Amino acid sequence: MLLRSLIGRTLAVARVPAFKAPICEHTKRTYVTRSQVDVMKKALKEAEMVVNPRTNAPEPQISASYQQKLRSDPLFTQLVNMIMRDGKKVLAERLVYGALLDIRKHTNKDPFLLVSDAINLVTPLMDTKSGRQGSKVIQVPRALNLRQRRRRAIVWLLQAANGRNERSFSMRLSGELQAIVNGTSGVLDKKLQLHKFVLDNRSNIRTSTAQANNN
Repeated sequence: MLLRSLIGRTLAVARVPAFKAPICEHTKRTYVTRSQVDVMKKALKEAEMVVNPRTNAPEPQISASYQQKLRSDPLFTQLVNMIMRDGKKVLAERLVYGALLDIRKHTNKDPFLLVSDAINLVTPLMDTKSGRQGSKVIQVPRALNLRQRRRRAIVWLLQAANGRNERSFSMRLSGELQAIVNGTSGVLDKKLQLHKFVLDNRSNIRTSTAQANNN
């Protein structure tokens, strides 16, 4: 029953027309335009900067409240862990924090809310796994749990961010998150393509169920 309900939700998603309007209008949350950035910069509270002794370059200092939220929220914990390389979690937290500062700078909104919105917009409901029907290999749709859905969305997000032209990773991540919310990111197309692929193979669910009952 859960699989059928998810397929029904996927059908509704696949029937949505192409993105003609910013997604922020669909979510009923307003984000500022570029013309308002100059006005907001005057009232923006700049984050405290500290000098990294290794590079002698200023870096944003993570406040205690932001650090606690980065480590307590399951979504941001998963995002930090997927960015982390060679066990350098503090560096991954600084990169995410830099992206949050850039989002706040360009939108004057809660960056945690925008990141949550962006990841939820590109989170798929279902995926496919390989199965066999006689001598053929078929793709069988399967439901994803919350952590699997978020992982797929974050992988797409990081791949798209790495392909951007901004000079730092934090700025690339921030730009891609804002592009998702504004409906201009290619990650949204990946989600729709995956859902359409699941719908094309929905007939294989009955086949795999029948084979499991026979065994």
